[in-house]
Amino acid sequence: MANLNASTLATLPREVKLPQYDVASTTSGIVHIGPGAFHRAHQAVYTDLAMAHGGNWRIDAVSMRSKTLKDKLAEQDNLYSLVVLDNQPYTQIIGALNNVYVLSEDRSAIMASLTAPTTHIVTLTITEKGYCLDNQGKLDAAHPDIMHDKDFPDEPISAIGLLVAALSARKAANTGDITIVSCDNVSDNGSKLGAAVVAFANLLDAELAQWIKSNIAFPNTMVDSITPATDEALVEQTAAALGVTDRWPIQREAFTQWVVEDKFSGPRPAWEKVGVTFTDDVNMFEKAKLRVLNGTHSTLAYVGSLLNIDTVYEAISKPEIEAFVRRLLETEILPTIEVGNKMNLPAYADAILTRYHNKHIRHLLSQIAWDGSQKLPFRILNTLRDRIKAKASFERLCVPVAAWLLFIARRQQAGENITDPMGEHLLSLAEKHQGDTTAFTDAVLNERDVFAELSDNPAFRNTVHKKVQQMASLNNETMAQCLGEL
Repeated sequence: MANLNASTLATLPREVKLPQYDVASTTSGIVHIGPGAFHRAHQAVYTDLAMAHGGNWRIDAVSMRSKTLKDKLAEQDNLYSLVVLDNQPYTQIIGALNNVYVLSEDRSAIMASLTAPTTHIVTLTITEKGYCLDNQGKLDAAHPDIMHDKDFPDEPISAIGLLVAALSARKAANTGDITIVSCDNVSDNGSKLGAAVVAFANLLDAELAQWIKSNIAFPNTMVDSITPATDEALVEQTAAALGVTDRWPIQREAFTQWVVEDKFSGPRPAWEKVGVTFTDDVNMFEKAKLRVLNGTHSTLAYVGSLLNIDTVYEAISKPEIEAFVRRLLETEILPTIEVGNKMNLPAYADAILTRYHNKHIRHLLSQIAWDGSQKLPFRILNTLRDRIKAKASFERLCVPVAAWLLFIARRQQAGENITDPMGEHLLSLAEKHQGDTTAFTDAVLNERDVFAELSDNPAFRNTVHKKVQQMASLNNETMAQCLGEL
């Protein structure tokens, strides 16, 4: 079977949606760092649609480590297919990627793209851990990657170091009309990214740091669309639908949302014409999404893992689990989000639970469970802090924390690894305290890089202990009783 590429576009079935601009003659205007599945299903799709309204906005994608995307799309002219899974599914060919680079192989080309006068936007999806922040949300100057980049600023290995190197060159060339847009699930993502970039620049050159602070915009954003990982079944399904082979298609639900602070240093694509919301206040949208969707996603991931459930759909289809998630939302999550009359929070929460019931999406809980030490502070612990501050109940918010602890312990007992920057350390704690759940719980709760001041809160600590004991015997037989008590 032939590959998907520019020469085979004309052979695709008529129902397949194609780019509505001349891909071959459209050049780059955006650099994206971290071109994983979410970027290719979200920002790249919005940009692809926006180019129908004009402009040279194709994307030079920069992978910080992995060569997989570059290798798989090399024979496809960087084209790929988006498969939208819903009651009315469709397939769309995305032409937004112009080049795919890997930092270890293409450093010169990456710097050329980042510093080109025609590049006006840098976007990032590098996950929470890619920002090299401490537990206060500030640049961790002791992070190994940051220490390396301080010593070797012309050969950075972190996204922060790469941005500062590019901005230094743009300062020298007097091309400051570039906006840097974080698209990760980090609260106040743009503000934190901007502060981290300025802090690192200040380690090298105080004048550069001040120039960045005065000239470069880092808008806050909120992004949302459930995007399961690509598997072999999707590759086979896509080939059958297209009649050609796409070596790395991506899939997502029909729902998609991108809210961006209206603060740019230079031009941008016509994103507002294709569904992007520009606003002066992203915080409300971002907090609602992080706490309602991401918070319940992590809850489902860790509770579901204790029951050997594979997907979000399977988990939410268990009446006891859905009932617990609804109680968690109504009693402890929604009361922490102030929206006035700008959003109907109960309706928003209901809509998210309805999305979880999309049987066409196979969203693996194991994927959501990655990087718990980085995700839980934003998705659960900040909500919990607000409840403590309000002197309100937070027992149910301790359930995903307890479930995460049991998730780690059971992975260690099974001899399995976990995907987490603290994974080896957490597993070593589980091994050290194997058979003593109380000691293990205390050991993890002492990790201030995760829990910060919560480590010193006896009410929080005692509640987590209680939930760990309640959930230690959670299985399919005890689910109804156990979750009913949580």
